[in-house]
Amino acid sequence: MYIPWNFHEVYNGRYLFNGQRNITRFIELAASNQLFVLVRIGPYICAEWENGGLPWWLIRKYNDIHQRTSDKRFLKEVKVWFDVLLPILNAQLLKNGGPILMVQVENEYGSHYACDKVYMEQLSDMIRYYLGTDIIQYTTDGSSESYLKCGTTTNAYPTIDFGPTTQQNVNAYFAMQRHYAPHGPLVNSEFYPGWLVLWGQKKQNLPSITEIIDTADYMYHLGANINFYMFHGGTNFGYWNGAETTAPVITSYDYTAPLTEAGDLTPKYLAIRNWLANKSDWPYKPGKIPRDNLKIGYGSVKLKEILPLGKHFWELISASQNCRTTKYPISFEQLEHPFGFVMYNTRLKFDGTNLTIPLMKDRGYVIIDNELQGVLVNKFESYSKHWMDLRGARVGAVLGILVENQGRQTIPTINDFKGILSNVTLDGEIIDDWIQCGLQTKLIVSLAWRAKEWSYLNENKNGIGLYMGNFYANRLADTFFNPINWGKGQVFINGHNIGRYWPSVGPQITLYVPKPFLKHNNTIIVLELEHAGNCQKQFCTINFIDHPIFNFTESQNNYA
Repeated sequence: MYIPWNFHEVYNGRYLFNGQRNITRFIELAASNQLFVLVRIGPYICAEWENGGLPWWLIRKYNDIHQRTSDKRFLKEVKVWFDVLLPILNAQLLKNGGPILMVQVENEYGSHYACDKVYMEQLSDMIRYYLGTDIIQYTTDGSSESYLKCGTTTNAYPTIDFGPTTQQNVNAYFAMQRHYAPHGPLVNSEFYPGWLVLWGQKKQNLPSITEIIDTADYMYHLGANINFYMFHGGTNFGYWNGAETTAPVITSYDYTAPLTEAGDLTPKYLAIRNWLANKSDWPYKPGKIPRDNLKIGYGSVKLKEILPLGKHFWELISASQNCRTTKYPISFEQLEHPFGFVMYNTRLKFDGTNLTIPLMKDRGYVIIDNELQGVLVNKFESYSKHWMDLRGARVGAVLGILVENQGRQTIPTINDFKGILSNVTLDGEIIDDWIQCGLQTKLIVSLAWRAKEWSYLNENKNGIGLYMGNFYANRLADTFFNPINWGKGQVFINGHNIGRYWPSVGPQITLYVPKPFLKHNNTIIVLELEHAGNCQKQFCTINFIDHPIFNFTESQNNYA
């Protein structure tokens, strides 16, 4: 069980443990199903999660902070967080009648450049202080010498992680663990039955079911302990996806796990279940096979464009409280706007053609008055674009740049500032006097409702902007939002930020929408950034279907 620090302390000093953040309820639910819990408290968790679980505000408070090290500023903030978190977990420890069996120190720290043993010892000491000297601490690292050398610490039991492989490799990996843990169990604390997916990915390198079962069976034969990661897929709702150096992680965290992100059974699940059921010495026999949750395709939904990205969009958001006027552009962090989008706006004081922004993260949608000029890209796979030639960039024209934070980098850990991070020039001359406004989910939803009765369709030549529609669900069930033929954007249903869609790039096409997000009368709002799809004169359409769609264009079944 990962606990992302930034999910519970989105803003410094304001803690959230309600609703989806109720970790006590989650742990109790595990106990009620006769499960032990391995808690992974971080402070860094990886998990392909936004910033690896580290709060964005750390780099706002200390822009040169060395995260995941013994930097006193970082350890001070971790201690404040652990002061809140660890007493909550204490009541759920096994020794106190709860299901928490072990607590992980950091996460795959051996993969981090710092190799700071003092830092790891400090974390371990904090855990001992709050949870007791008898609590079982452990570390998880890759199975090589360099990973274990830097990732282990004195009072924590070293474990390793690896996916399906040969018996020879399993022996070698556990031999390396045994070198650092001469006594105690062999443990694969992250056994991978699948893998993550990035936007733009063309193929998956996945293990076969036979490879999964053969490796698991051999580890079982050795008496090793096995923890599947992931066993149940998940979803990066809202803006919670992380990113790698080349591309962001998709909204789905299905991971091709034995149970899908919607909780459905897969052939992997049935194979693992049958494998365990046939183990005569395995005391926990599987129960009845559960039924999949109901999925309903609610069909086509008409969306009306209510607010194009342009001057009126800017006029409405500039009245919000999350705006600042500065001589030069500021970052998301300086604006204290953590995720999603920031709109940068200025009125040009001189004519020009060539717009250049040397450093901007991650994508910038450039608009002159009401016309989309193009998209600047910091880096996507091997592509980047930091300049463009503008049309209509004249004195008095309104230049708007909508910048999207596509998710802070998960690994390696960096101080991942977002937004416009350099001067903006037009034909080499610096553009100054900017207003920047953050677009919170509540603001986007309220903008849609305020603009609903107005019509700016004659302003929009691009199809980018806010769209809104309604649909009725006679019976509530899980469903999948299908934006095929649309470009890229964000979707909100009944105020819930479902996540990012990008069918023009893929491989994920549909977004999972769980039943609890729906009502009988539903409102859908779409922020489209590239081009709307399936449009007629007065409206465009999207669909809700009863199954997910991914469009991997190449197939490969070899796992590495």
